[in-house]
Amino acid sequence: MKSRKASTCPRCGALNGAGFDRCVRCGQGLSPSAQFRERLGTYVDGDALWASKTIIMLTVIVFAAQVYIGQIRSGQNALQALMRPTTIDAVRFGALHSVIVIAEPWRLLSAVFVHFGTWHLLGNLLFLTWLARAAEPAIGSARFVLAYVCTGIAGFVVSTGYNIFVEGFGGGLTAGASGAVFGITGMVAGMLYRQKNPQWKGFAVQAVLFQLLIGFGINQAQVGIMINNLAHLGGLVVGVAFGFAYATRQRPSRKPTRSESWVNIGALIGLMACVISLVLAQRSPIWRELETRVGGS
Repeated sequence: MKSRKASTCPRCGALNGAGFDRCVRCGQGLSPSAQFRERLGTYVDGDALWASKTIIMLTVIVFAAQVYIGQIRSGQNALQALMRPTTIDAVRFGALHSVIVIAEPWRLLSAVFVHFGTWHLLGNLLFLTWLARAAEPAIGSARFVLAYVCTGIAGFVVSTGYNIFVEGFGGGLTAGASGAVFGITGMVAGMLYRQKNPQWKGFAVQAVLFQLLIGFGINQAQVGIMINNLAHLGGLVVGVAFGFAYATRQRPSRKPTRSESWVNIGALIGLMACVISLVLAQRSPIWRELETRVGGS
């Protein structure tokens, strides 16, 4: 779409004739379509932490809905619902089991946002917040979203694959952001290592100690949560790969580029996929069948 009349460039002030999509002097978009493409291809600064804030907000909303529905549906009091949501509610909001993943593969993503109690939720979100403060400003919000979504899925692919092919569709119900959190851990460590930054060793030690502390706290709370180490491992390995890829380039420039457009589109698709997977979990007949069988327990 071309500009239909002469216009002055808002960036450099040059006068451009009718029919120009972009400024002849500085390349600034003039027509609406050119301006849209420019915005789409602009690097999304991570200093405001909007990606991690969006992810945390969505995770908290899902957990709050779990607690609310648990109180209404099963008659749990507030403390019970906060500390240990029921199995039915976990499945309803997107938890994953190897038996149902073939029919509902989108649970590999929805399960990232489901948690089995307050300790489980707080442990993951505290660790994620600590990581995001360093990671998101370094790589940008769009790349952070891509890494989080992909490593979260990868973690559950590894653990579910093991349960299917080794355990014969065994294993228990699983969910939680820890695979994605380990993915961000691996990404940061991979970036530091690839950049030959000596701080990678100190970061790795801090991350391990932090996770051990959280795991110990969850175990001491005796809330019945089984740590999914295979999901952690899968997320970590894929996260390192992301870190290596991100470390090969400097912080992107502010000038719009086609590659940045694809990154932004990918991040937007990733966020949309998160929401869609959670909606599909609500519409699933599996939790309704489970509720009918066990009578709401």
